[in-house]
Amino acid sequence: MRDADVVADVAANVAADVPGARVVAVLKSDRYATTARIELPGGRAAVWKRSVVVLPPGVRVAAAARRLARREADHLERLAGLDGIPALLARPSPDTFVRSWIDGATLRETADVPDAVFPSLRALLAEVHARGVAYADLAKEENIVVDPDGRPWLVDFQISASRDSWLSALVPMLQRADRWHLARHVKRRRPDQLTDEDRALLARGKGVLSSLHRALVKTPYNLVTRRLVRRWSGAGEGRREGEPRGMRE
Repeated sequence: MRDADVVADVAANVAADVPGARVVAVLKSDRYATTARIELPGGRAAVWKRSVVVLPPGVRVAAAARRLARREADHLERLAGLDGIPALLARPSPDTFVRSWIDGATLRETADVPDAVFPSLRALLAEVHARGVAYADLAKEENIVVDPDGRPWLVDFQISASRDSWLSALVPMLQRADRWHLARHVKRRRPDQLTDEDRALLARGKGVLSSLHRALVKTPYNLVTRRLVRRWSGAGEGRREGEPRGMRE
């Protein structure tokens, strides 16, 4: 589908879900979700996200899409009130939700990481874990947005897991992987802030679960999307300004 067609399709869906809202930009459109920055009636910036789950050769799995949207919205609701978690604003349909927009730059876009970012992110991650949620996608720097005040936000809970779900047995391992990925970011971007716990985590490695995820999920996914299909759809707030959505070398 051409970019113009994607924008038109998103605009139609947003109009149906949130009457009076205006699409500012389509941030992401792939086989799993479509995400757009919108302006709500009254002028508030927000993010509209629709789970799609389209499997080759183009079959949409509606039940899976509804489940993913419900799970992500549930986790935002469960984490409500935490500084660094976008607010869930609405659930207009079974496969969509609306959350607050976070101004700022992603960690990937932040050349010099302010002193407070990683200590604040460490505290935020501890609170997320204390509420029974594993973020499970902290490897991506574009999932961490640093706002103008230097506060970190976690903006994409599409593959997160909670203790009261069917993935409950894996949550402790996924939470450990969260801490490992945070330690890795600190080592790469602010090695002067490494803690003894970070060093211990990095020395032990990220664990069997993460290795299995890479072997069984991540590597085949990357093979299809980057080598065969050669498509990249952006990453919500994480797409660099001026970086085109679609083809990426």
